[in-house]
Amino acid sequence: MYFEKEAKESVLTLKYGNALLEILPEVGGCITRYCLETKKQTLELLRPATQAGLAAKDPLEMASFPLIPFSNRIRNGSFLFQGQEINLPPNFPPEAHTIHGHGWKAPWDVTEVSANRAAIEFRYVPDEWPFSYLARQIFTLTDSALTVNLQIINTGKLAMPAGLGMHPYFVRTPQVTITTKTEKMWINDSETMPLRLESVPETQWLNQGLFVNQEVLDNLFTGWNRAALISWPEWKAGLRISASTPLDFLILFTPPGADYFCVEPVSNVTDAFNLLARGDSGHGTKILLPGESVKGKVCFVPEMD
Repeated sequence: MYFEKEAKESVLTLKYGNALLEILPEVGGCITRYCLETKKQTLELLRPATQAGLAAKDPLEMASFPLIPFSNRIRNGSFLFQGQEINLPPNFPPEAHTIHGHGWKAPWDVTEVSANRAAIEFRYVPDEWPFSYLARQIFTLTDSALTVNLQIINTGKLAMPAGLGMHPYFVRTPQVTITTKTEKMWINDSETMPLRLESVPETQWLNQGLFVNQEVLDNLFTGWNRAALISWPEWKAGLRISASTPLDFLILFTPPGADYFCVEPVSNVTDAFNLLARGDSGHGTKILLPGESVKGKVCFVPEMD
């Protein structure tokens, strides 16, 4: 369950030079806008939240949301952990699979704010998910970069499985490309659940610069070097994304006909907790003992010609 509190939908606005960051803690700890404002143009480095999304308090319509305490889907919301069967409620109807954890649908509390830095946190009280934890996000803005630090601390008496990541949205233009180094891709079934890990042409295309409009992806890539470049030739601009370990996996989401795409640094593969339970390797799950924590950092660096 979440701590109940009065809703106060107030946007935190951070500024540094030409850079602007807006955060809506009470709606999933989401970023609603990250841009550079110059005399020539306003460069939207993340897709800004839509007015309809703000009115509906819908994280899927924001600029980015946190993935806490796991990334992507758990098959049917069910897994075994250290002999205990855990059954989570569906949170993304009509899907049967639980997705993205708790943080994106919970209110976060502001613990620190200054002109160019803010810290927010979310404290989880056990229910179907039987583990207590404290999650933190720290946002630091300069005119040359946005850095987001993520942390999960096990505040309970039980060991808990954990993962984290970010789910940023980007503006989709006709010529936009993604360039990054990966090794293999998880092939999905019809419900976007992982079937098998394969070497695919997409990894080579990404290495050379993949045109977003030419590929339909909702897949996780392994062997990621934790660096990516988004290039918007129309804007003569780009955005470099770098991540720290354990954000060793990358999810690319390029839905057909959409005006956005997603490049998501994450620490666990889809359905990681069930892979762990089966004894498979490469799942990325972190097991936190009481008092232990896991941290990750994502840095966004804009480039302009």
